[in-house]
Amino acid sequence: MAASVVLDNGDHITGEVIKLGDDILTFKSPLFGEVEVPWKRVTELTSDDGVTVQLKDGTKVRGRVALNAQGDLIIDQGDLGRSTPLKKADVVMLNPPVIDNSVKYSGRANLGGVFNRGNSEDDALNFDAKFVARTPQNRYTVATEVNEAESAGVTTTSNRYLMTQYDAFLSEKDYLFVNAKGEQDKLADLNLRTSLGAGYGYQFFETERAKLSTEYGLAYINEDYIVAPDESFPSLSLGLDYERKFWNKRLVFFNNNDLSVSLENTADALFKTKVGLRAPIVENVNVSTQVNVDYDNMPPPGVQKTDTSLIFSVGYGF
Repeated sequence: MAASVVLDNGDHITGEVIKLGDDILTFKSPLFGEVEVPWKRVTELTSDDGVTVQLKDGTKVRGRVALNAQGDLIIDQGDLGRSTPLKKADVVMLNPPVIDNSVKYSGRANLGGVFNRGNSEDDALNFDAKFVARTPQNRYTVATEVNEAESAGVTTTSNRYLMTQYDAFLSEKDYLFVNAKGEQDKLADLNLRTSLGAGYGYQFFETERAKLSTEYGLAYINEDYIVAPDESFPSLSLGLDYERKFWNKRLVFFNNNDLSVSLENTADALFKTKVGLRAPIVENVNVSTQVNVDYDNMPPPGVQKTDTSLIFSVGYGF
């Protein structure tokens, strides 16, 4: 028996249920091919026998699914009987992916630059990269960024950043982390800022279409300045990382935020944010634009609190 779907506008589609994930139902129709429909728009659904249902509590049941217009959902397992009526909201996935304990790798590297010769002599270079190794229980991340610029022989930008982090997942969403960060910014009088931290993170979702996580922790920061007196202090750290794909996964919006507040003086706060877009031009090659904002509420004398960069680059991702 072919599966069927009725949408909130009365459209009726027959075919095959491929999957439900991230509140998107993927349905294969003989006439239209694979169609992605928001789950909230589905008012009625009748599946074939080969559908695995994953509920909010993690339970997985295989059988024939029947969703009526009142929002009641029943799973028919054949000889094993029928489930008690469930609600549409109880279902989080249909045909969820099989858990694979092998290591999955992902990453990207972006390069941008400006080199002028003639009436003006200007050089600018931006490089950033991120590498992630992931299993269901562990995640390893390394990220780096380099920005250098020179105009008429005078350095106008010179900063570097490196971060390594290990996440140990206690459940599908909860994890503990430890990280180490290093940063240089010669024009901000910063010879080296190091940070060692640990804390708790929550992965709201992590799919091919979207990712969102928040982190809360404690860190110890040491600041080695070129001219100003050196400082070191414990801090409270807060982080948010968001990524979302649009237009059939061809446009990526990303936003990363990192806040550190000194536990000795709450007015001493550091904030970093990156927000931008990436779009592919050929397979695995993309162009990106992003805005970086670094804010130091108590910078050394003569250094501005806010440092903003607009970056255009070409990159490779996998």
